[in-house]
Amino acid sequence: MAFQKLEAFPSTYEVKMHALLQAVRNWGGKWFFKAKLIDDLQRGLVMKETVALDSAQARMRLPEAMADARATTFDLIQDRSMIVWGEHCSECAAPTCYTACSFYTPRPDGHCRRFAHGMETIDTGSANKTPLTRIAFRRWGKLEGRGPVGALEKADAANLEQALQPALGLGLAFLARREARARTAKHQALGQKAPGEFDAFMIEGAALSAETISFTLTFVPVDKASPALFQSQFSLNADWTRVSIPVADIARTIDLAQDYLVQIEPVGEAEGLEVLFGLCDFVTWAKAAQSIAPPSAPSTPAAKAKVVVWDLDHTIWDGILVEDGPEGVVVKPGIREMIEALDARGILQSVASKNNHDEAVAALAHHGLLDFMLAPQISWGPKSAALARIAETLNLGLDSFVFIDDQPFERGEVGEAYKAVTVLADTEALTLLDRPQFDVPVTPESKGRRALYAVEAARALAAESAAGDMDQFLRSCDLVLTLARLSASDAERVYELSQRTNQLNIAATRYSRDDVAAMLSDANGGEAWTLRCADRFGDYGLIGFAYGDPKTGHIRDFFMSCRVQRKRVEAAFFAWLAARCEAAGAHEMTISYQKAARNGPALELFQNLGFTLSPTDDTHGSLACPLPASFDGHDIVRIESVTAEPEAAITSEAV
Repeated sequence: MAFQKLEAFPSTYEVKMHALLQAVRNWGGKWFFKAKLIDDLQRGLVMKETVALDSAQARMRLPEAMADARATTFDLIQDRSMIVWGEHCSECAAPTCYTACSFYTPRPDGHCRRFAHGMETIDTGSANKTPLTRIAFRRWGKLEGRGPVGALEKADAANLEQALQPALGLGLAFLARREARARTAKHQALGQKAPGEFDAFMIEGAALSAETISFTLTFVPVDKASPALFQSQFSLNADWTRVSIPVADIARTIDLAQDYLVQIEPVGEAEGLEVLFGLCDFVTWAKAAQSIAPPSAPSTPAAKAKVVVWDLDHTIWDGILVEDGPEGVVVKPGIREMIEALDARGILQSVASKNNHDEAVAALAHHGLLDFMLAPQISWGPKSAALARIAETLNLGLDSFVFIDDQPFERGEVGEAYKAVTVLADTEALTLLDRPQFDVPVTPESKGRRALYAVEAARALAAESAAGDMDQFLRSCDLVLTLARLSASDAERVYELSQRTNQLNIAATRYSRDDVAAMLSDANGGEAWTLRCADRFGDYGLIGFAYGDPKTGHIRDFFMSCRVQRKRVEAAFFAWLAARCEAAGAHEMTISYQKAARNGPALELFQNLGFTLSPTDDTHGSLACPLPASFDGHDIVRIESVTAEPEAAITSEAV
């Protein structure tokens, strides 16, 4: 995402500001230059802790799509808070660190510079009153504000920001906080929202230096004796991104009426990350916007587990790696057998451990466990952030994750960040197979699932390093789709796929084994098809299923593994199916749709193919596509072999 810096304030601005401030000091508080000083300081109209002699403002043209997205913020909200954000260090031990830390870089006020250019006010020339701030992070840099905060009507908040900016420019952030609290207390007395009564905490912005930048949002009481903590992971993309976290989730652990710190910190290494922030505050939604407010993440675990994430020290093994070394730690009794049993059931596994990366990898390899662990996350950062990275790498929802750790603090941190993750103590590790979440079908595909994901990692690496567009890369992969009528040998895999598939399950289907058996002997003219896929990297296995009647063109069901998502497999299949339906006399293809919590990608997939949705009620509808039809990119995937006749029917007992 390229931005054009159109204009910067002249360098004489800092000189002029310095002279004004020095004059104020010389006059002993007689504010002869007050009007001019305020006029200059009000060039930065953002609620932030700017630093005297260090103000910066730039002009920037936003891409049209981003500007349009940002412009809706003012319409979405009714009230907002007034958090004063400042520049801080995640390893701060001020003032001792000013002399002891080799990374100390002084600002004009003597505090440590953790943002390369401070908090830059960005003027986009827009009338939108939500402020923009550009931050180029340095190592250990983080944003920090304080609460409690009350609510102001959005227009009043914008005006108050402007009025308080002189105090912020002088480094007197405490005066700004005091006035903001007084003003919001007055509004609270008039019936405005009190702390904890907002709808959400909203963060908006865009990543400038990468396609996606991940952050940890933390709320922690100022009272260090309190064990309370709230943490959540979020990401800003290169497009304008708006994230909201329900206040109810934060208030479960943080008393928002008491003093607390709120922090926004990049996940991993911060050096060189550049971000454009908009509004970062508590909000109440405008009535007209409540129906489009961003939904919260799933709050309950999925019925079936797909991933187990292990801690290492005192969880997988007895001992502490940094003290005992790779050969000094001993795998706990029964843990190796549990890892192998989970692998046989197709449950993926990974690691989230606070350790030295290379040493932990060496220890896992020494004990023969490394190959079982996909995308292991070994660092000293929050474990909630580690789980988020694993979920992103595997393209699986966190509600299908189980996290095991011996430390109550780590379990609490993950549990508070992600309510949908099942969190277990190390003492419960040997009970996994007895839990309903792990009662899953065992098929040849499930036994090889870890290998499939390892191959997918190789594909992703090749795609990342390939030059040219994505379609060009996909053509180089030599994708092959094999279609076959449902057979007895595939019945168990189709049952398993229906139970596991969420994102690309257009009718939210959950088949029983009897349902699958019945389709083997369908006397109503229906056809049940299985989809297998392979490429030059390896075999995906059986990845999809469709059931319908070509003569009428109605497809009763379609679901597909997300492992082949965005690889043009769906375009190839529906191009083939469209030709089959047209040859049978159908004039259009229709597909049954049922809305579910996580099958939005399936609806998007069909709409991208050109299907039109006709809702029948709030959760059901039909997707239609006239015939003949053509689908972009269908020729990227080669359909090599089609078996037209099903095998003999089987009874449900034989499935």
